[in-house]
Amino acid sequence: MKSIISLLILLLSVFTIPAYSQQYRFLQTEMYGMQAYGGYLSNFYNADFTDFSGIVSCDKFTTGSGNGSTFGVQIELPASNSMSITAGIGIHDRSGSLSAMSSFPIRYDASANGFTQVKMNQTITTAMNFLESQFDARYVFVEKYSFALRVVGGLRIGFPIKGTYDQQSTIVSPENAGFIVDNSIVQNRTLSNGSITTFAGVQTGAVFGIEPMIRISPTMHLTSSLLYDIPFSSVLTDASLNISGLRALFGIRYSIRTFAPSPNVP
Repeated sequence: MKSIISLLILLLSVFTIPAYSQQYRFLQTEMYGMQAYGGYLSNFYNADFTDFSGIVSCDKFTTGSGNGSTFGVQIELPASNSMSITAGIGIHDRSGSLSAMSSFPIRYDASANGFTQVKMNQTITTAMNFLESQFDARYVFVEKYSFALRVVGGLRIGFPIKGTYDQQSTIVSPENAGFIVDNSIVQNRTLSNGSITTFAGVQTGAVFGIEPMIRISPTMHLTSSLLYDIPFSSVLTDASLNISGLRALFGIRYSIRTFAPSPNVP
């Protein structure tokens, strides 16, 4: 999170340096625009489950996080001199890890007049990729010299491509406790792993953010954007798992333009 915020501050400081070209309105003469992008995705899990198909039931999982990459393409149609409508498609890595602490009595301790508790950290690490379409409106909030700043708001529709999970259990205390695996005592063991088979199918959500742009030629812009993804529902059918995300993107945008003819000179 701190790295993304620092990156945004750097982008804004760079893109707000006044350029030497004349003031322009890049949507005024545009027929449509195309953009390719790639970047970094930070995922945030909001969960409410003790198990789902394939994993071993344990204490409740509630939160988690992870990082991934994202890339895609989009096309824009201007709706006015200040607003355009965008449709895009991309692949997003929404992997992450959840953890939960659990404990159970292991043996009776006469000196303490009670049972010694073993504390374990349960983790589920996921690897999930989605093909997502995004439909949004982009409004030019600032436009000066060769710089433009747009605000973004719209909807997302996603489809799971693949997903796997790995469930681990690690003993936290006491230090001398362990699992017996293949006649050896270990503090960590794999409880379960495999493919995620209970995706909910179509995923929906909202997106909003900002997009600084700087013109490098009459038809080309360098772009960056910071977008926040909001989920509308769980990604799983047998467990509650909602994934929001923060995307930091870099791209290059190409304009197809129509220029007004020069006035006739008598």
